[in-house]
Amino acid sequence: MFASVFVLALAAPPPATPVPTAQVSAAPTAAATATPPALTEIGHVKARGRASNLVGTVPAASVGTIDQEQIAARPILRPGELLEQIPGLVITQHSGEGKANQYYLRGFQLDHGTDLDATVMGVPVNLPTHAHGQGYSDINWLIPELVSFVEFKKGPYFADQGDFSTAGSYNLSYRNVIPTLASAGIGAYGYDRLLVAASPRVGAGNLLYALEAYHDNGSFVKPDEYHKLNGVLRWSRSTANSDFNVTAAAYGGTFDSTDQIPQRLVADGLLSPYGYIDPSDGGATSRTALSTQWQHTDAHGSTQLSAYAFSYGLRLYSDFTYYLDDATDYYNVTRNPITCNSIYTTCTPSATHLTTYTSYCPANASPAGASSAPRSVVPAPFHFACGDQREQLDQRFVSGFNLSRSFVTPNTETVLGAGVRSDNIATVGLFLTNDRQPYVDGTLSDDHVVERDASVWAQTTLHASQKLRLIAGLRGDLYDFKVLANVAPNSGAVAAGMLNPKFAAAYELSAHQELYADFGDSFHSNDGRGLTQTVDPQTHATIAADGQAVQRVTPLVRAAGEELGYRYSGSKLTTTVALWQLNLNSELVFQGDDGTTAPGPPTMRKGIEVANYFRPRPNLTIDADFATSTARFLADPNHVGTGVPESLNTVVATGATVDGPLYSASLRMRYFGPRTLDTQGDAVSAPATVFNAQVTRRLSGGNRIALDIFNILNAQVDDVEYYYNSWLPQDARLPSNTSPLVNPALGGAGVADYHLHPAAKRTIRLTFSTKL
Repeated sequence: MFASVFVLALAAPPPATPVPTAQVSAAPTAAATATPPALTEIGHVKARGRASNLVGTVPAASVGTIDQEQIAARPILRPGELLEQIPGLVITQHSGEGKANQYYLRGFQLDHGTDLDATVMGVPVNLPTHAHGQGYSDINWLIPELVSFVEFKKGPYFADQGDFSTAGSYNLSYRNVIPTLASAGIGAYGYDRLLVAASPRVGAGNLLYALEAYHDNGSFVKPDEYHKLNGVLRWSRSTANSDFNVTAAAYGGTFDSTDQIPQRLVADGLLSPYGYIDPSDGGATSRTALSTQWQHTDAHGSTQLSAYAFSYGLRLYSDFTYYLDDATDYYNVTRNPITCNSIYTTCTPSATHLTTYTSYCPANASPAGASSAPRSVVPAPFHFACGDQREQLDQRFVSGFNLSRSFVTPNTETVLGAGVRSDNIATVGLFLTNDRQPYVDGTLSDDHVVERDASVWAQTTLHASQKLRLIAGLRGDLYDFKVLANVAPNSGAVAAGMLNPKFAAAYELSAHQELYADFGDSFHSNDGRGLTQTVDPQTHATIAADGQAVQRVTPLVRAAGEELGYRYSGSKLTTTVALWQLNLNSELVFQGDDGTTAPGPPTMRKGIEVANYFRPRPNLTIDADFATSTARFLADPNHVGTGVPESLNTVVATGATVDGPLYSASLRMRYFGPRTLDTQGDAVSAPATVFNAQVTRRLSGGNRIALDIFNILNAQVDDVEYYYNSWLPQDARLPSNTSPLVNPALGGAGVADYHLHPAAKRTIRLTFSTKL
């Protein structure tokens, strides 16, 4: 669509007069950021929030900033929720709190981060070819008190944004300087939090350190037992023209999970809405990172460099279908089933012969009151799962850098950028387990993947007149995938590249109003294992479990977007309006729970966003954001419908904050609208409305007490709803559910049902903090 746009690119304003170093409050952003203030005022900006007048500086209505003042004034249940100040973005959870959040934006159910590009302190967060989902983006290691500002951009219109940026991106920076702070929090459901942070002067710079210890059980029948230990050590130095920092960070977390549960058991009174199916779901994760950022401004422009290296690990145990595969998952290489008379004990061969068997479940899988069952003795090609729990294992080392240089003339600003990233994924695997215990022959996949990408980009802003700016850019990405699979036919190497043009026009109606038109292409990469697969990793057959032929998928999937926008930024009111559309060539999603990749038809999304930030008085702010969107498959090859499951429809977020000398108070409301859960549009999730509040009392000596109340009305609503097939022993005891179409033991496909994960019950937390 945009092949004719072939002008090199980026927008950066002329250098601004720096603020004295003593006022430094922001940390350098990642090299190659496209939001102009980041190229000229980094390290010297006192406020970058939603009230900032961005007229004349940004290329789209959907670009904005969030500052520490706005973050501190909001109740935040989990670290990721600080991003909900991005208009239209919803953060939820479908499992234990130690797992990455679910993200919803611009008609996408972004799963754990696909199509939302995230950068924190110059370090990319999204993890490609991940054991649980492509683009997995875990930010539970964020410390909200350290955040200086967040820059966000939506749509594929920015040359510095590459993989996973089709729906949007954000760049979060930590502070360089923070008052010495000690904080202790307690609350309902086992919540405890300790934080110590300071930034003393060390040599020519400041040494910021922070240590966080955290525990939370969540409001579920089975406690989450989420424990995390989190630390940051950062040395920085700022001068009138330069900023430099080096940061070390480490995080470790362990957690149990209450995964989504079937609605039918809740409706029958057999299970609490906050109950669980598999008590052994959960996991552990860790992250250790070292990064550095440098930025220097001179008379001709600005140079930025960021470099990073981090190790990461995740061991996750999940069971979303319960016993759906348990009754039918005993197969030989041609996938002939064994008919089971009992889930836990004897099975009768139906298509092959076994010479020895006693029980097909490990001893710890026996039901309560049953005799201990020994492990099965079966020929090597066979396996049998007692329950559908899977272990997903991801261990990797990531390194890379980004470099950019801006050039400023009286009528143009040009930025050239380049970057390299390497993911050495020593283990990315999927294993059958029961109660977190592996099966002797339970390896479904166990691969070593090395994924590298290199990028170059350029963008130029031309001041065509006093009011008109034309911004055009081009980005090139080159990827190299090497897969060493435990199933030899699925090993291989693939290389792929893509060029993506960008174009924007901004017309300044006045110092407070601007119109925008934006066009651009972007992409997301696919899981490297899907690029080389030729057989199903579970059965080693060329036909997958769904009956479709196993096929390799496209490495890079193009997206093309367009947007018309308006911005008003007055002394008291900031309003933005965006009308957008996004076409994605294919909904290609790696199914981490099954170990396969399935290509889907192309999709089209479109929507409207309206964001308002109003400050009628210096101590009162009111914000009201509205976003609506639709998503459709553009083709229906299997005649199953054109609805895109889980696609976001309507989001309304509003709130008010009063900030006085002794007290401050904030009241928030979020409406998370219904979502179509299947392609036919027959299954629809229920809307969810939640109110949260925060009241803070400032005491003498820099002390303060904050009271946070989440879900004030104790609404029983869901964070997440899905619609899919599952099976439980209770289903077999219902006469209406014993037909072959339903009962897996008789060749059926289980029960199609809603599966939900509820929002937290009313939760109260009290935090005492002091500035020493």
